[in-house]
Amino acid sequence: MKQLSDEILIEFSLGKPHAFQAVFDSFRMRIFYFVKNLIDDSLSAEEITSDTFVKLHRIHDKFNTFNNIQAFLFITARNASLDYLRRRERERQHKAELKAHEELGQEGVLPLFAETDIEANVLQYIYGEIEKLPPKSRLVFKLFYLEGKSVSDIANLMQISIQTVANQKSTALKLLRMKVLNRPGLFFMLLFWAVESVIRKKY
Repeated sequence: MKQLSDEILIEFSLGKPHAFQAVFDSFRMRIFYFVKNLIDDSLSAEEITSDTFVKLHRIHDKFNTFNNIQAFLFITARNASLDYLRRRERERQHKAELKAHEELGQEGVLPLFAETDIEANVLQYIYGEIEKLPPKSRLVFKLFYLEGKSVSDIANLMQISIQTVANQKSTALKLLRMKVLNRPGLFFMLLFWAVESVIRKKY
């Protein structure tokens, strides 16, 4: 590892570019291999290493000794690596749950579509997208899917034709489908949840 002179350390604390380059060259590979050994992913290790030096540069004026710089780099890299491992584990668990639900669905058992299994953030997303619908389409959607009213009842209530009700309902579904195309399974979840709401109201 390249040695850092007292002069370089002082210039680093003053924000001199050549001094930062010297610190970077001195520590980069050590930090990279330290992170890679923790997470076993070269590409992510490179990203974490780069982010670690960016964080160091942002507060360069707080460091003027070799030990302080070294401690900051390794502690920051370690913490970022642990965060990465936690995220990777959550993603692994999420994928395992999705796979299990898909397998259950293939066996004729409904996946987690019951209201008790819909996470709060999904419900919040659905409600939010419903509220963004055009006023007339939103009202028709709520009356039909959430309150269980018939098309003719809605037509009488809103004083519009049955065909207009059907058109507004179709418009609402198309708009919602467009909103959730990038969120696989959400549209079916939305419809199932709406139907379940109607059934509970009737019984």
